[in-house]
Amino acid sequence: MRYLKATAQDRSGNGRADTVLLHFYERPACGADELIHEAFALDIDADGVVDFQSPGDSAPAGRAHFIDTLQLKTFANAFLKLNWFNRGQSVQRALVVLVAHYNKKGPPNAVEIGFFDQCSQPRRSTATYLAAGYDGDGDGVLESFTNSDVDKNGVADKADKALLRTLCNSFLAFEWYEKSA
Repeated sequence: MRYLKATAQDRSGNGRADTVLLHFYERPACGADELIHEAFALDIDADGVVDFQSPGDSAPAGRAHFIDTLQLKTFANAFLKLNWFNRGQSVQRALVVLVAHYNKKGPPNAVEIGFFDQCSQPRRSTATYLAAGYDGDGDGVLESFTNSDVDKNGVADKADKALLRTLCNSFLAFEWYEKSA
């Protein structure tokens, strides 16, 4: 299984996320999670838009650039709007993004996003809530999305669906999932 653990941080102390860290993990069938790749993006001027991104300095074998800069920027810009970030350099809050294959063949049927918080002792992550995008007809396009307040403004509206659509589609563009037969 492959998944992305994304963390946003307010390192400048202005009350807004300015750093996005992406950690791409792989979990073998009988093994521990292994960090395969990491990347980051920065919003230097606090306008909510990424100014600098680095797809990382090591790419998996066979790919010149693991994450296209535009894909990274698209995902990070959407993540900055979620209001799901950490103060300073802490990693208490994170998103975990993965795909679901309900059929044995074809593209992923869903992208699932878990909002995790390490609010309990002994530092165990707890899923605060989940959001997802679904491909109901198996054509590789996500048509429906959960009705979730992902931007934490108190109402689940069209802006939340647009954010969720962007997060799901940009994750699929990373191609960080096992292909089904």
